[in-house]
Amino acid sequence: MHVEVVATRGEGPALVYVPGIDGSGELLLGTAARLERRFRLTRLRYAGDPGGGYGELARSVAARIAELDGGRALVLAESFGVAVALQTALDHRERVAGLALVNGFSYYRDRLGLALARGLFALAPAAWVHSGRQRFLQHGLFSPRRDEEALRALLALPGDWFDERYRARLACIRGLDLRPRLGNVACPTALFAADRDRVVDAVRSAREMASGIPGAELTVIPEAGHLVLPLADEPWTERLEQLARRARSSD
Repeated sequence: MHVEVVATRGEGPALVYVPGIDGSGELLLGTAARLERRFRLTRLRYAGDPGGGYGELARSVAARIAELDGGRALVLAESFGVAVALQTALDHRERVAGLALVNGFSYYRDRLGLALARGLFALAPAAWVHSGRQRFLQHGLFSPRRDEEALRALLALPGDWFDERYRARLACIRGLDLRPRLGNVACPTALFAADRDRVVDAVRSAREMASGIPGAELTVIPEAGHLVLPLADEPWTERLEQLARRARSSD
């Protein structure tokens, strides 16, 4: 398993987006265009044969950053991608100027839920999975607070997220525990957690990471669910510009 570039667009400081477990690199939706006005945004997606783990993905992310002008970038990651970004910053610190981590975790506590999810997607008939997709997107990912335009764009995305590669990424989570290494994260870090996330215990996980990462700053996003990066009324560009200033001052 590795990452590949979906697209690189825009002008300004280098910003690399590491996606969640869907792996598509498409869930920024309209926020991608907003970020491209201030940043040189590279969106990544997961590719290749199932297998490997966070270390392999981190090596691949670092290799893609090395190919950019300057070989160093801010990294924006959400959900599953947060641990990929953390692993990259720990193992390849010369590549990561700063971290913006959204609704993620360094250790996933709901082990039973994880095992049940893996079993469900392995055993459920494909028709059942497909029929539940729209409800999951609306009520599992994008609720209670949502942007209607972003929701329409989300529902229009093609593809089947719950395939063999998705299950392989679920399996990666089982062996993850970066908590003992959080104190070694050397770059400026901004954490964002939605207080109504139904997929990840986002606020608790973010507080745990904030307590371990030196100088980390935490923002709790009210009345929002797991998918918050597409929300047009959230100031993501300004937040990332602030992180870029912190990164410059720490060099």
